[in-house]
Amino acid sequence: MLNKLTLEQATALLDASPLATLLLDADGSVHSYNAAFAALLGEAAEAPARELLAPLLGEGTVISWIMPDGDERWLAVESVPLEDCMARFYQDVTERLRLKQERDSCSTELQKQSLHDATLTSLLNRHGILVSLEPLVARSRRYNSPLSVVAMGLDGTAASDKTRMQVSYLLKDQTRWADLVGCNHDGEFILILQETSQDSALLLVDKLSAHLKRMSEEREVPVAACYGVTQCQKNDNAEAILERAEGALAEARKNQSGTAIAV
Repeated sequence: MLNKLTLEQATALLDASPLATLLLDADGSVHSYNAAFAALLGEAAEAPARELLAPLLGEGTVISWIMPDGDERWLAVESVPLEDCMARFYQDVTERLRLKQERDSCSTELQKQSLHDATLTSLLNRHGILVSLEPLVARSRRYNSPLSVVAMGLDGTAASDKTRMQVSYLLKDQTRWADLVGCNHDGEFILILQETSQDSALLLVDKLSAHLKRMSEEREVPVAACYGVTQCQKNDNAEAILERAEGALAEARKNQSGTAIAV
């Protein structure tokens, strides 16, 4: 059976602890602190002023502490009530938080640079669409070859994750190997159709609508979609043609017309 620590042992253990520890009286005044807390205060530990300690006495589990040398540190705080005082333990978590911030920043940057959608990984995201579309627009303009873009948005009542996945398979199946399929920030599908005129793109829209109609026969909630169609024009760039297709889709939804053409 283990014996309890004696007062002398407990005092020695507390003072040797790497955790900065502060003891407060019942009225909130400083009773004592250990060597780690003194190291935290630096030279100010000789006569710690109330205003200096104020940030360390604040509420919250993580606090910001400006060291006497001006360096900002972040401290995790845990308060433990004792019989006639309060013990506060401080652990420096600055490096841990900085690493987390760097990791989050890198993750955000990777997401920005990623070319594929986070949920429908087989599809390009909007950034990937623009990166892939730019050379195709340049080629279309140089050789005067047709290039069309179709923006497709599902009816909100049927746009579940499962349905969007099934529709993504349909789009992959109904387009050619040279065509590209992606989705934008709003979850709308984007079709980039090489060597395809606007009239041919509209024929594809009709085929897709027919497939969605057949798909709806097996469901309680029908799968419907609106479309925005446009063709590459002189002086277009990737952003312009994509925004024109997305704008046509918004117009089709507004007018409940099924398909809108942007010229």
